[in-house]
Amino acid sequence: MSTQNAERISQKRRERAFQEAFTYQQFIDNAKVNVERFQANFEQYTLSRQELAYFKSLPEPINVLVLAHDWCGDVVANLPLFAKIERETGKLKLHILLRDPDNQDIAAAYLHKDGRNHIPTYVFFNGGEELGLFIERPDQITDLISIWKEEFWNLHSEWEGRDKALSELDEEVKRSLLRYLNEQRPKAREQEKTAIIESIRSILG
Repeated sequence: MSTQNAERISQKRRERAFQEAFTYQQFIDNAKVNVERFQANFEQYTLSRQELAYFKSLPEPINVLVLAHDWCGDVVANLPLFAKIERETGKLKLHILLRDPDNQDIAAAYLHKDGRNHIPTYVFFNGGEELGLFIERPDQITDLISIWKEEFWNLHSEWEGRDKALSELDEEVKRSLLRYLNEQRPKAREQEKTAIIESIRSILG
């Protein structure tokens, strides 16, 4: 999900956030979980000539403030794409913060359309101008996740919890569901890449 043109944190707060932020490599070096999945996704994402040409045509690097955690499946899935664009074009500069516990004020400034904060949250800045944001994942991937969940429950009709939130599931069921979703997500990597780059282009103009 992306939105545009809503300046929500002060210049002073933005500057402090940039000073305290991790680079992508520092984020990975400090990750406690999912390191192999981050590395695999980074290696598997490839940019087409047209995509490379678009980013290289940008006159200046765009600063991207990111709220993330290594345990989040959406962070694992798409933060490596942003890092690949950064490495191969130099036209995105990532500033990655852990949302919890010290950056809840930034999270509260950039809420999802459902009224809650989600990770990852990417906020784009050109100099001091806030251009827009991208939150969590593309809508197409959200639709696929719903399909994958339905497939999972059809495969495991003996288990209870089909209509429950993830946090309400029995631990064994929750682990199995997350494992199934993690196995499906890479199949949509190209679709996710295309949708995210389209969102970035709509934000940057």
